[in-house]
Amino acid sequence: MSYFTLITIALIISLASIMAYKKYVSNKIALNRSNAWPEVLDLIIASLQSGASISESLSAIGKVGPAFVREPFLVFSTKIESGERFEVALNYLKNEFADPITDQLFEALYFASMFGSRNSIKVLRELSEYVSSDLALRGEIQIRFGWIRNSANLAAVAPWLLFLILRTQENARNAYAQPAGQTIIILGVLTTFLAYLWMQKIARLPKSKRLFTLEMSPNE
Repeated sequence: MSYFTLITIALIISLASIMAYKKYVSNKIALNRSNAWPEVLDLIIASLQSGASISESLSAIGKVGPAFVREPFLVFSTKIESGERFEVALNYLKNEFADPITDQLFEALYFASMFGSRNSIKVLRELSEYVSSDLALRGEIQIRFGWIRNSANLAAVAPWLLFLILRTQENARNAYAQPAGQTIIILGVLTTFLAYLWMQKIARLPKSKRLFTLEMSPNE
């Protein structure tokens, strides 16, 4: 096998590995954050019931909340302490998480802070129940349809296991050492890579649409 073929295959595999790792890290962070929101909502509700303000309740999440969401709330607390308007600091959280669930949470808190609402805690409780149910349902769906992702992994690996077996035969080694054979190998790696990405996309659950994407306007 020529150096050009080896370098090409190595580059494709390296690119695929980097993309897979970044995707894994991104999905892991998103999943951890999603799973943290029921606890965050419970903490906010408990804080509001104890008489704390909305700003104080959100700032407290930066200290006692789940580790995966603390940092943005710490920044929120710093902004409030430095004199930043509540709406601006809340917009920071909204843009930082960029999630339909957090959009609903922050919009509810925004209107409660601006206009007051005796039903804020009730709304947050209902949102907490909805988030918990949604996470449970998505978890069940991911388990049941995980075979699609497993099929993608198997389909990507199986042809190359067969290729390694064929490489043990001298005739096959000689055939793949030819320019035509090396071209087939490169095309096979590219095709496997693209097919794997496509199958992973099929297995991905659709995301809920964000309904509150416009920033909340601060008071003049």
